Amino acid sequence: MTNSFLIRTASAAALAGAMLLPTHAFGQIDEVITTAQRRAETAQDVPVSLTVLSAEDLEVRQIEDTLDLQAYVPNLNLGTNTGTSNAARIFLRGIGEDESRGLVEPAVGTYVDGVYMGRLVGSLFDLVDLEQIEVLRGPQGTLYGRNSNGGAIKITSKRPDTEGFAANGKLTIGNNERLDLKGVVNMPISDSTAIRVSGLYRTRDGFFDIAPGPSFGNAVYENIGQLDTMAVRASLSQDFGNWNLLITGDYTDDDSDPIPSSIVDTLDADGDLFTIEPAPGTACFNDGATQPTAPAGPFQFTRPVGCFAGFTNETKSRGLSAQLTGDIGMFTIQSTSAFRRLDDSLSSHIGFPYLEDTDQEQLSQEVTASSNFDGPFNFVSGVYYFKEDLNLDTAFVFPFRVAADVESFAIFGQGEYRAGDFTLTGGLRYTDENRDFEGIAFSSGLTNAVDVGGSNVSYTAKVDYDVNEDILLFASYATGFKGAAVSPDCFSPVACFLPVTEEEVGTIELGFKSRLADDRVRLNGTYFNSQYDDLQIAATVPGLGFTRFNVDETKISGFEFDFTFAPNERFELNANLGLLDGEYEQLSLLQAQSLLGALGAANCPGGVATVDCAQDLELKNAPSFKANIGAIYNQPFANGILTFSGDISFESDSFNLVANAPFSAATDAPDLLNGRIAYKPDDAFWNVAVWARNLTDREYFRAGTATGNAVYAAEPMTYGIDFGFEF
Repeated sequence: MTNSFLIRTASAAALAGAMLLPTHAFGQIDEVITTAQRRAETAQDVPVSLTVLSAEDLEVRQIEDTLDLQAYVPNLNLGTNTGTSNAARIFLRGIGEDESRGLVEPAVGTYVDGVYMGRLVGSLFDLVDLEQIEVLRGPQGTLYGRNSNGGAIKITSKRPDTEGFAANGKLTIGNNERLDLKGVVNMPISDSTAIRVSGLYRTRDGFFDIAPGPSFGNAVYENIGQLDTMAVRASLSQDFGNWNLLITGDYTDDDSDPIPSSIVDTLDADGDLFTIEPAPGTACFNDGATQPTAPAGPFQFTRPVGCFAGFTNETKSRGLSAQLTGDIGMFTIQSTSAFRRLDDSLSSHIGFPYLEDTDQEQLSQEVTASSNFDGPFNFVSGVYYFKEDLNLDTAFVFPFRVAADVESFAIFGQGEYRAGDFTLTGGLRYTDENRDFEGIAFSSGLTNAVDVGGSNVSYTAKVDYDVNEDILLFASYATGFKGAAVSPDCFSPVACFLPVTEEEVGTIELGFKSRLADDRVRLNGTYFNSQYDDLQIAATVPGLGFTRFNVDETKISGFEFDFTFAPNERFELNANLGLLDGEYEQLSLLQAQSLLGALGAANCPGGVATVDCAQDLELKNAPSFKANIGAIYNQPFANGILTFSGDISFESDSFNLVANAPFSAATDAPDLLNGRIAYKPDDAFWNVAVWARNLTDREYFRAGTATGNAVYAAEPMTYGIDFGFEF
């Protein structure tokens, strides 16, 4: 408590001190360009709640994969999905999914160079050679319609450049035998043709040791949780008059281990999340045939936490896209065609040993037309088609096989009209979606074939007002939806691959964006209020077992603030704050019992689950308070620039399980401190940086399971040195 108080006090003092720095040395904040509304605009002039991070921001703030984004975006909660190595658990404004199995759709859409990524598996992207990342908060039901009811993450790579040859790279050496190799080559072929190739290779030892105890001769299985990733991306840009064709191919081979589960530290034998042994009072069973390193499989009941070390994950993803952009008269036309394939094989532990094999293919096509009128009215319109084929084999106690074919078609448009200092914006999207599903539970012989889907109309309406050149006020109402789906579970005849109905949301936003003190200060703020109908949730339903179901009405509201202060050319202070309040507003008794489960009901008056008791639950992965304060200082040194940067994150307690129980459900994220010192000589091709994350080496977790109080530890302190070059 004392250390936390001192850190918070010091951070507040640093913020106050920075505000008092002299401002006679003028330093403006760089303009940020966003494509949130499908056209290039200055972020401060767009009535959208968003965070934009440039390539320089990503480097200085040590953002190396999507997991690192969470400290820098208000009300964003990110983690690795339970028992996986590369599936992102993305919650934005209290809404998201931590279920990575193939049938479960994300609630926050991820788009890479305009291509929607259909699966959570493989969505924990390593970030190499990027132009920027945009995080759009709130439902994006008009321009980004598919499963973006919680928001959208847009990742934009750098394009090939015909201006000249360029190459850059970075070697990273860190603790736990970490080694990263990154490289980029840009090569013009002619005045109208260029290619760009980027690559990544990353390895690192695991943080975990598993000790199953005397049943297996006190053997210790080390280096669990290791990283082993290779990725390459190549693109070709070809100009044809005022048209451009961009062809991109990418391939990733990720053989990293899943994060193993530990016993929550308050119950663990040695209190260390990174040494994994059986829970007190539990001993591993040795039948003489199955070793701890054996992979997961069906009918495995006797391999609890600490007795299983067979963690493996092999993920191969590849994609090919073609984007054609050009002008016809007063219109800009863009066509984006993409094909992607994902193959994933997972052996992990999620309460019990868990086995999963995923084969997925997706095909998407989008065509948009944007007007470039000189008058007060402009619009964007388009059509979108998405098709997915998915086959999923799992073994979670029992073996299952499911297959799904998804087809979605949408037509959309959004227009804006400027009248003096006011701008009115309206958008509409019609979506027709269908899902054909078949599933079988091999142990029971139970099967189900379901066809779910339907049509949806989502819309947005905005008004913004320019108070002056520096202050923008805006208000909006937007809707979004998440299509009807099917649970991938079949644990009883009455709960065999049950369908869930469509989820819908309507969100009110009131916000402002400001440039102050000759653009040395930027302060943006948003209030939002979201009403979710039929929110899709996974939990254990009484009489049915583990499945997915809907909650009638859920309300989430909050505030978000972004602040940047640049008193001079050398120093920049940045901060963000997210405040969140969510509740289950209306639900049936069965829904209340499902949310609470047996563990949650034990905390209700008399130990009986009631609607009132369920309405007191906190939404999972939705801390009521999240904040980050960071600073960057550039100091001339030895014919070069020495850059000091660092940040500290604060977060209130929250729950990672719907029932807010047992102990493993309570997430107590510590104050996290990161730092970096970089040196770049003038007129030199090289640079160097030393860095550290989680400087105080705090042990904590963001995910857990209700079985055996198992949790999944976040990374301890990591540190290293970067050697970079650029030609």
